Amino acid sequence: MTNKRRRLAAISMLLVAGILAGTQLGKIAPLVAWYRDDAGMSLVAIGWLTALLGLFVALAALPASFAILRAGLFRSFAVSALLLFIGGVGIALFEDPTLVLAARLVEALGYLPLVIATPALVTVLAPADWKAPALAIWGGFVPIGFAIADFLALGVVPTLGERTFLGIAVAAFGVSGLLAVWLAKGLDPVDEPPAPARPAIGASVSPHVLMVAAAFGIYVVLSIAVFAFLPAFVASDASDLLIPAGAVALIVPVGNVLTGILMKGRRARFAALAGIAGFVATAVASVPLFTQSGPLVATSAAVLYAVAGGVIASALFASAPFIVPPGGSVSVAIGFIAQAGGISTVAAPPLAGWVIESYGFAGLGWFLAAAAIVGPILLLPMLRRPLDPQAV
Repeated sequence: MTNKRRRLAAISMLLVAGILAGTQLGKIAPLVAWYRDDAGMSLVAIGWLTALLGLFVALAALPASFAILRAGLFRSFAVSALLLFIGGVGIALFEDPTLVLAARLVEALGYLPLVIATPALVTVLAPADWKAPALAIWGGFVPIGFAIADFLALGVVPTLGERTFLGIAVAAFGVSGLLAVWLAKGLDPVDEPPAPARPAIGASVSPHVLMVAAAFGIYVVLSIAVFAFLPAFVASDASDLLIPAGAVALIVPVGNVLTGILMKGRRARFAALAGIAGFVATAVASVPLFTQSGPLVATSAAVLYAVAGGVIASALFASAPFIVPPGGSVSVAIGFIAQAGGISTVAAPPLAGWVIESYGFAGLGWFLAAAAIVGPILLLPMLRRPLDPQAV
């Protein structure tokens, strides 16, 4: 295998491993009834089992990015992938609820650095024209991972059982992680960043990094607030949707893939334009999605909302390598973005629940539309970036 082919294979396998890490995040959702009825876990324990990985990101993404900077990207990926795999094997094998929660904790210890080290490693290994498309695909690792978990559970659980499903999910991640380590080992970075002359946080933060992180936090509110309550909305008399909630979630990766294709050869300014377009589309779709606007309009709004969300997430991640100041660290910038997303992941469900209780689902639509308008305001300053090919 030539060096170029091996490099592209390594990048591809890193992305596959990252997506399958998203599957580990989403694999509990299809098994809630089984954990409650057969495994004897309380709903509180199942809640912790579900939330533990995301909670770690909310609490420690930024500190983890500094630890990754010290340890090195390749070593951080390899160690975190091993921890995630060990924890996943424990979840598949253990029956005692305490041991299952302990295994999930080990998974969380691996998941946190993995979701920062993976996109940063892709950034330093990818040729210039492939950085933005690769990170755009990375931007969809959670919804794509959840979709894989849902489909895999649907195909495996009825015939082979829940533990086989958990075993296949973690085995697939383990194989992809091992292949990613093997392919990436020894590859020289395409863009070797110079050692920061200032402390890492000072060298890696710019107004654009903070704006993108804040915009990603808004995106996560828009995403989590909808998908946490969409099943309840579809089941209510207020919904005009013609498709189930799960189908709406599975449409999100269309936006991720579309952005990945469009971002080839593009940089931060184009990513900002794509993000702004996604936020505007989200604002337009929010109200008809959650009001009785007619089956065709409501369903079209749901599809637009899902695709736009994929575009936003991918565009924001794709901009990361191009907004870090010279001498800064992409992993620290991604740590800021992940931290903002993690905090919103924790805050969005109770906030959306309060809006629904106070103003109904129609009120949620108006709230989402108002929140979506904040995204373009945050990204507009990035449109002032130069138009030359090295800065677009």
